[in-house]
Amino acid sequence: MQEQYKSFLTKTMWVAVTTFGLRCLLSWTDITTKLDIYTIYGFAGEAIGFTVILMAVYERWLWKYNRLESVPALNSVYTGFLKSSHDNIERPAKLEIKQTLLSIRITLITGESKSKSLSASINDILGEKQLTYCYLNTPKSEFRHRSEIHYGTAMLCIDDPSKLQGQYYTDRKTIGDMEFTVSKE
Repeated sequence: MQEQYKSFLTKTMWVAVTTFGLRCLLSWTDITTKLDIYTIYGFAGEAIGFTVILMAVYERWLWKYNRLESVPALNSVYTGFLKSSHDNIERPAKLEIKQTLLSIRITLITGESKSKSLSASINDILGEKQLTYCYLNTPKSEFRHRSEIHYGTAMLCIDDPSKLQGQYYTDRKTIGDMEFTVSKE
Protein backbone atom coordinates (compact mmCIF):
# COMPACT_ATOMS: atom_id res chain seq x y z
CA MET A 1 0.00 0.00 0.00
CA GLN A 2 2.93 2.33 0.62
CA GLU A 3 3.81 2.19 -3.07
CA GLN A 4 0.26 3.26 -3.97
CA TYR A 5 0.53 6.31 -1.70
CA LYS A 6 3.93 7.26 -3.14
CA SER A 7 2.65 6.87 -6.70
CA PHE A 8 -0.46 8.95 -5.96
CA LEU A 9 1.62 11.69 -4.30
CA THR A 10 4.01 11.77 -7.29
CA LYS A 11 1.08 12.08 -9.71
CA THR A 12 -0.42 14.84 -7.58
CA MET A 13 2.83 16.83 -7.56
CA TRP A 14 3.16 16.54 -11.35
CA VAL A 15 -0.43 17.68 -11.89
CA ALA A 16 0.12 20.68 -9.58
CA VAL A 17 3.40 21.72 -11.24
CA THR A 18 1.97 21.26 -14.74
CA THR A 19 -1.18 23.21 -13.87
CA PHE A 20 0.89 26.03 -12.36
CA GLY A 21 3.10 26.12 -15.47
CA LEU A 22 0.10 26.23 -17.80
CA ARG A 23 -1.52 28.98 -15.72
CA CYS A 24 1.66 31.05 -15.91
CA LEU A 25 1.87 30.50 -19.68
CA LEU A 26 -1.71 31.68 -20.13
CA SER A 27 -0.84 34.94 -18.37
CA TRP A 28 2.71 35.26 -19.68
CA THR A 29 2.27 38.82 -20.96
CA ASP A 30 0.93 39.98 -17.58
CA ILE A 31 3.83 38.30 -15.82
CA THR A 32 6.49 39.82 -18.09
CA THR A 33 5.02 43.37 -18.10
CA LYS A 34 4.45 43.71 -14.39
CA LEU A 35 6.06 41.12 -12.15
CA ASP A 36 3.89 40.94 -9.06
CA ILE A 37 4.59 38.29 -6.42
CA TYR A 38 0.94 38.27 -5.34
CA THR A 39 -0.12 37.35 -8.87
CA ILE A 40 2.28 34.40 -8.82
CA TYR A 41 0.91 33.34 -5.41
CA GLY A 42 -2.59 33.58 -6.88
CA PHE A 43 -1.62 31.33 -9.79
CA ALA A 44 -0.12 28.84 -7.32
CA GLY A 45 -3.36 28.89 -5.30
CA GLU A 46 -5.42 28.25 -8.43
CA ALA A 47 -3.15 25.36 -9.42
CA ILE A 48 -3.34 23.82 -5.93
CA GLY A 49 -7.13 24.17 -5.79
CA PHE A 50 -7.57 22.61 -9.23
CA THR A 51 -5.18 19.79 -8.36
CA VAL A 52 -6.94 18.98 -5.08
CA ILE A 53 -10.32 18.71 -6.81
CA LEU A 54 -8.99 16.72 -9.78
CA MET A 55 -7.01 14.27 -7.66
CA ALA A 56 -9.91 13.74 -5.22
CA VAL A 57 -12.13 12.77 -8.18
CA TYR A 58 -9.33 10.58 -9.59
CA GLU A 59 -8.74 8.79 -6.27
CA ARG A 60 -12.45 8.13 -5.78
CA TRP A 61 -13.62 7.18 -9.32
CA LEU A 62 -11.36 7.86 -12.31
CA TRP A 63 -8.44 5.57 -11.37
CA LYS A 64 -10.48 2.51 -12.45
CA TYR A 65 -10.35 3.70 -16.06
CA ASN A 66 -6.58 4.29 -16.13
CA ARG A 67 -5.05 1.22 -17.81
CA LEU A 68 -1.64 2.17 -16.42
CA GLU A 69 -2.88 1.90 -12.82
CA SER A 70 -1.55 -1.27 -11.17
CA VAL A 71 -4.27 -1.54 -8.51
CA PRO A 72 -6.95 -4.07 -9.51
CA ALA A 73 -10.54 -2.79 -9.29
CA LEU A 74 -12.41 -5.08 -6.91
CA ASN A 75 -15.32 -2.80 -5.99
CA SER A 76 -18.08 -5.42 -6.34
CA VAL A 77 -20.32 -7.90 -4.60
CA TYR A 78 -19.03 -11.48 -4.73
CA THR A 79 -20.83 -14.71 -3.92
CA GLY A 80 -19.21 -17.97 -2.94
CA PHE A 81 -18.45 -20.09 0.08
CA LEU A 82 -16.14 -20.63 3.00
CA LYS A 83 -15.21 -23.92 4.61
CA SER A 84 -13.90 -23.98 8.19
CA SER A 85 -11.56 -26.49 9.77
CA HIS A 86 -13.79 -26.30 12.86
CA ASP A 87 -16.62 -28.40 11.38
CA ASN A 88 -15.63 -28.90 7.72
CA ILE A 89 -19.01 -27.53 6.53
CA GLU A 90 -19.14 -25.46 3.33
CA ARG A 91 -21.16 -22.30 4.02
CA PRO A 92 -22.52 -19.91 1.37
CA ALA A 93 -21.23 -16.37 1.80
CA LYS A 94 -21.39 -12.92 0.26
CA LEU A 95 -18.30 -10.69 0.08
CA GLU A 96 -18.88 -6.96 -0.40
CA ILE A 97 -15.86 -4.86 -1.38
CA LYS A 98 -15.98 -1.06 -1.38
CA GLN A 99 -12.84 0.45 -2.86
CA THR A 100 -11.13 3.66 -3.89
CA LEU A 101 -7.56 3.91 -5.16
CA LEU A 102 -6.12 4.26 -1.66
CA SER A 103 -8.66 2.46 0.54
CA ILE A 104 -10.55 -0.79 0.64
CA ARG A 105 -13.27 -2.05 2.98
CA ILE A 106 -14.52 -5.63 3.07
CA THR A 107 -17.69 -7.10 4.57
CA LEU A 108 -18.28 -10.86 4.62
CA ILE A 109 -21.82 -12.04 5.33
CA THR A 110 -22.94 -15.62 6.03
CA GLY A 111 -26.18 -17.01 7.46
CA GLU A 112 -24.55 -17.06 10.88
CA SER A 113 -22.35 -13.97 11.10
CA LYS A 114 -20.94 -10.78 9.63
CA SER A 115 -17.25 -9.86 9.39
CA LYS A 116 -15.99 -6.32 8.77
CA SER A 117 -12.43 -5.46 7.85
CA LEU A 118 -10.34 -3.51 10.33
CA SER A 119 -7.49 -3.03 7.87
CA ALA A 120 -6.93 -4.14 4.29
CA SER A 121 -4.34 -3.85 1.55
CA ILE A 122 -3.53 -5.14 -1.90
CA ASN A 123 0.06 -6.29 -2.26
CA ASP A 124 2.24 -8.07 -4.79
CA ILE A 125 3.48 -11.17 -2.95
CA LEU A 126 5.88 -13.40 -4.86
CA GLY A 127 4.51 -12.17 -8.19
CA GLU A 128 0.87 -12.66 -7.18
CA LYS A 129 -1.60 -9.87 -6.39
CA GLN A 130 -3.14 -10.56 -3.01
CA LEU A 131 -5.87 -8.92 -0.95
CA THR A 132 -5.01 -9.25 2.74
CA TYR A 133 -7.31 -8.02 5.46
CA CYS A 134 -7.84 -8.32 9.20
CA TYR A 135 -11.42 -8.50 10.40
CA LEU A 136 -13.75 -8.65 13.38
CA ASN A 137 -16.40 -11.37 13.08
CA THR A 138 -19.66 -10.91 14.96
CA PRO A 139 -21.92 -14.00 14.96
CA LYS A 140 -25.67 -13.69 15.42
CA SER A 141 -26.67 -14.16 19.07
CA GLU A 142 -28.32 -17.53 18.40
CA PHE A 143 -24.93 -18.97 17.32
CA ARG A 144 -22.73 -17.48 20.06
CA HIS A 145 -22.87 -20.62 22.19
CA ARG A 146 -20.62 -22.29 19.58
CA SER A 147 -19.19 -19.32 17.68
CA GLU A 148 -17.92 -16.44 19.77
CA ILE A 149 -16.92 -12.99 18.50
CA HIS A 150 -13.39 -13.26 17.13
CA TYR A 151 -10.65 -11.66 15.05
CA GLY A 152 -9.13 -13.12 11.93
CA THR A 153 -7.02 -12.54 8.86
CA ALA A 154 -7.92 -13.44 5.29
CA MET A 155 -5.65 -13.65 2.26
CA LEU A 156 -7.24 -13.83 -1.19
CA CYS A 157 -5.46 -14.26 -4.52
CA ILE A 158 -6.66 -11.69 -7.07
CA ASP A 159 -4.86 -12.66 -10.26
CA ASP A 160 -8.34 -12.55 -11.83
CA PRO A 161 -10.42 -9.77 -10.15
CA SER A 162 -13.65 -11.59 -11.03
CA LYS A 163 -12.62 -14.64 -8.97
CA LEU A 164 -11.09 -14.47 -5.49
CA GLN A 165 -9.84 -17.49 -3.59
CA GLY A 166 -7.69 -18.03 -0.55
CA GLN A 167 -7.59 -18.86 3.14
CA TYR A 168 -8.44 -17.33 6.48
CA TYR A 169 -7.09 -17.76 10.00
CA THR A 170 -8.78 -16.85 13.28
CA ASP A 171 -7.72 -16.21 16.87
CA ARG A 172 -9.88 -19.23 17.79
CA LYS A 173 -7.19 -21.40 16.20
CA THR A 174 -9.35 -22.29 13.18
CA ILE A 175 -8.49 -21.98 9.50
CA GLY A 176 -10.51 -22.24 6.35
CA ASP A 177 -10.75 -21.87 2.61
CA MET A 178 -12.76 -19.22 0.75
CA GLU A 179 -13.77 -18.88 -2.88
CA PHE A 180 -15.81 -16.10 -4.49
CA THR A 181 -16.90 -14.93 -7.94
CA VAL A 182 -18.44 -11.61 -8.96
CA SER A 183 -22.17 -11.72 -8.39
CA LYS A 184 -24.44 -11.28 -11.42
CA GLU A 185 -26.99 -9.20 -9.43
